[in-house]
Amino acid sequence: MPLITNDRIKRISRMVRQSPKTSFLCACKKLELRTLKRKTSSYSYNRPISIDIELSNVCNLKCSWCDTQFYADKSVPVREIPWDVFQRIAPKLEGLNRAMFTGGGETLTCKHAPEAIALTKKYVPTVILHSNGVLIRGKRAQKLAQCGLDSLRVSIDGSDEETFRNVRGTSLTKIMDNLKYFSSISNVPITTVSVMSQNNWKSLLNVPEMLREVENVRQLYFQPVEVEFLGWNRDDYFMTREEMVEFQGIISEKCKRYGLETNVDEPDFDPLFSKPFTLCEYPFFGYITLNYEGFVAPCCRLTNVVHMGDLKEMSFEEVWNGKSFRELRDLMISGDYPSYCHDRCKYRVEMNSIPSEKSPGKFTRQHIERNKKTDRDRKAVVKIDPVA
Repeated sequence: MPLITNDRIKRISRMVRQSPKTSFLCACKKLELRTLKRKTSSYSYNRPISIDIELSNVCNLKCSWCDTQFYADKSVPVREIPWDVFQRIAPKLEGLNRAMFTGGGETLTCKHAPEAIALTKKYVPTVILHSNGVLIRGKRAQKLAQCGLDSLRVSIDGSDEETFRNVRGTSLTKIMDNLKYFSSISNVPITTVSVMSQNNWKSLLNVPEMLREVENVRQLYFQPVEVEFLGWNRDDYFMTREEMVEFQGIISEKCKRYGLETNVDEPDFDPLFSKPFTLCEYPFFGYITLNYEGFVAPCCRLTNVVHMGDLKEMSFEEVWNGKSFRELRDLMISGDYPSYCHDRCKYRVEMNSIPSEKSPGKFTRQHIERNKKTDRDRKAVVKIDPVA
């Protein structure tokens, strides 16, 4: 297995070309972390590489193992970022290399999603949309094809109707038809994202054959299901090592045969059996998130759990190097991770056995109450298309 794949080399090269300053400063911060270790400063002079943007908390599917339905605050009403608010936030993202529209809600349920993507593209070189694919049709698809999108990611969790419907609650044929239609009206490259478990991994083996019928599909991305934070039994869902090895071999061979890129050959593909990371680097230069309330979290796993700052009211620098972010970095540098990190990533990162008593930015009701008061006159009314 190669130490670094061609896809990763392409991504790094693209980032360096598009955002040389961000790339250089992120590399400096990484070097600082590796060399100074516990003496590293909690101040990040670099901008993060990427941000995930959650325009809406609305989703038109209820996938069986989606984490959002288990940890999002159920008392929050159906909402999306008002267009005038997003117009204030977007310019603050300048200096980042990538923005991906994703999150607990389905981005395309937001009525101004194509406009938000087009606006973000003015400030961020690479803009990606991750969608469940249900609404990529008709006028939505046409507007999406014209908004400057660099890449489309769509979730595909099976190659047969029964498995796909059991996992995602919608029709595979419908999603495939939408992808073929989008490919016919645009040149936007498509990556599919598949969650692997004991329940569907054998069905996923036939995904390469199925997706070669979609002209714009370039890459197949796979990731193991994660259920620890749900309190579910790992052994009921996780693939065995033998199954994982078989899966990697078959998918790798098929993707090569059909000229498709895949992540199964990457050295860190198998997080279930690989050694945990010694440090979570996301809060230092990685992938932060913006939720539908305008709050920033240190990673996608904590989008509606931790709020480090409010981009509606604060500058990016005030959030990125504010009190909450710096306190979290100090804890991570010392190895003293908060309880919310233990809940979400205890198998991924080497952590202290007992969670820290400190929880910088931990979500409280005051965040929502304050935001309700501020935005009560412009609550979004969201119409969701029924799922067939």
